[in-house]
Amino acid sequence: MRKYELTAVFAGTISDSELEAAGNRVQKLIEDAGAANIERAELGKHKLQYEVKNNKFGSIVTFTFDGEGNTANVITAKLKLSKDVVRFVVELFNAARLKRTPQIADTALIKASREKEREERDRERGGDRSDRDDRGAGQVFAAGHTEKSEPAPATDKPVDLEEIDKKLDQLLQGDLTPTV
Repeated sequence: MRKYELTAVFAGTISDSELEAAGNRVQKLIEDAGAANIERAELGKHKLQYEVKNNKFGSIVTFTFDGEGNTANVITAKLKLSKDVVRFVVELFNAARLKRTPQIADTALIKASREKEREERDRERGGDRSDRDDRGAGQVFAAGHTEKSEPAPATDKPVDLEEIDKKLDQLLQGDLTPTV
């Protein structure tokens, strides 16, 4: 027997109870196809990259199961007829891929731990990130030319549109290309 993975996208408009019932129907379909050791993981609702059957959002459920060579073909044929599933893919389970990419729920934990590590490094260096002045770092352009960006001075006077028009006219009348 080989281990397979089925990732199914259900319409994002269905309620949690309808999703549970639709997931149970797909799990029953997998059992009827002769699969064993079925595991189910709900990955939640996500925005789809493009509309699929007029759905912009979808609830993703992953099933892993053991089956014979014909099991995947039977499941694919039955899922094509199912109205519950918007999109699906059945493939051989790849444990190496699972080790490389974190689960969706774990990404928030990873981001939080990286931010905590940054804060600890900054404290060791003698200050946190908010104390640094990165404004003078400048941007690097072609041929090693750097230009420092300075923040615009804060003014409290109201902006006069006529002044802006005059300055624009002055700029447009001048040569816009810098001398090299």
